[in-house]
Amino acid sequence: MFLTGAAEKKILRIACFDFPSSFNPVYATSETAQAVMNKIYQSLFYFDHQGEIRPELVAAFSLDEERLEISLTLKKGARFADGSVLNSRDIVATVALLKNPLFEYPYLTDLDFLQKIEAIDPQNLRLKLKGRFASWKNYLTFKILNAAEIQSLDPEKFRRHVPMGSGPFRLARLDEPGGFELWANPFWAQGGLFAKVRYSILRDSRQAPLKLLNDEIDAVEIQSDDAKTFLHLPKWQKHFRLLKYMKFGFTYLVFNLRNSKINRNVQRIFYNRLLATRFLDDFLQGTGEKVFSPFLYLSAEKRPQPFSTIALSASRKLKILTNSESVVRKQLVLFLCEEMKAFRIELQPVFVEYQTFLKYLKQGNFDLAVSAFLLDMDWNMKDILSSPGYFNYAGFSEPKMDALLEEGLREMDPERRRLIYGRAHALWLESLPLIPLFNLNYYMGISRAIKVPKDRFNVIGSSGDFFYNLQDWQLRPFF
Repeated sequence: MFLTGAAEKKILRIACFDFPSSFNPVYATSETAQAVMNKIYQSLFYFDHQGEIRPELVAAFSLDEERLEISLTLKKGARFADGSVLNSRDIVATVALLKNPLFEYPYLTDLDFLQKIEAIDPQNLRLKLKGRFASWKNYLTFKILNAAEIQSLDPEKFRRHVPMGSGPFRLARLDEPGGFELWANPFWAQGGLFAKVRYSILRDSRQAPLKLLNDEIDAVEIQSDDAKTFLHLPKWQKHFRLLKYMKFGFTYLVFNLRNSKINRNVQRIFYNRLLATRFLDDFLQGTGEKVFSPFLYLSAEKRPQPFSTIALSASRKLKILTNSESVVRKQLVLFLCEEMKAFRIELQPVFVEYQTFLKYLKQGNFDLAVSAFLLDMDWNMKDILSSPGYFNYAGFSEPKMDALLEEGLREMDPERRRLIYGRAHALWLESLPLIPLFNLNYYMGISRAIKVPKDRFNVIGSSGDFFYNLQDWQLRPFF
């Protein structure tokens, strides 16, 4: 239960499964790190609880007639943790740092669309684009830093530095590897319910429901097997509730198109078995939803039809790679190994730890692989399906697809844009460099001492987290 002393009564205790590798928002790329950054820093825009892009620091914006110049007006009242006012100069300085290759911002290419940014006055900015870019707001979700603080830091010092933020909390205590603590930013204009957020690290996910049951924590992600157990244990239900949510992305099967043993017929055999039958439904057993299109917003309306295929005349032996730390992916691979024997496809599973898995994917050291994306909430799949895409592990190269993906990014009208990605879906279906499989359900265990807000987060993208709107969560009265 929450402590009742005046100094301690507003502590929220969250557990997670990994210690962030960095508390600098420029390099905080893991889900846990991103979630912490969302409480310390603010962005120009963010994705709300329904996955819609919304202004965070922006009060108003407008585009010129050519859609190549954007005017932004900042909200008043935002202050950094030292009390200094956040203004347009901070935005310009942040962008300059992110675009400087010496600082090695992991998502540097996300800012390629931006030709120039300039401060008009403390509250107003002007952005000039290289060309029309439909997703411009999605790529203005990076965290804003204090210009005066970062201007004298060289790249090496900056990497080790934890900059100030303008969000509701500030990093106050580190106890690696056990946990860390955030304290309220005294200059946060909107006020807030919690004085502190205390994070603890659980090395074993099976501890999560027991920590909730013993009132040692107030919130933690619950694994799917424990979520099933929850439905049959009244004692668990008495102490905490389960809230289901989704992550915007999907698990997928990717083919190494450089491999001569993989051809269109083999790809279609897999497609038919995975998407045109009940195989995935039986595998998931309600733990997730099938995904029928790599362009996720189109998925529900693109129901699969089986392809005509030719039975293989001889056995085809293929290695299938996945991350050994993902129980779901390992189980899927093992199921698939048995399932594809009927089609004379012998799959040899290769399970490796995560960093090795990523290295093998980039090197093309696989025949097939099961991986997953956590995506920006948009149709844009350029990183994955374009010829030079960073995550194009298949080695897929199709000029028509490259052209469609570019056209989709330039089209500013939502309905016309939808039609473009419908054509891209059809082209993907012809080529099948990868097959989207499913989007899993995720569960957050929440103490009964907390009153859950109505507008909690239901969909989380690559820059979001379940507690993004932490200030809307409430404590129930003590008895």
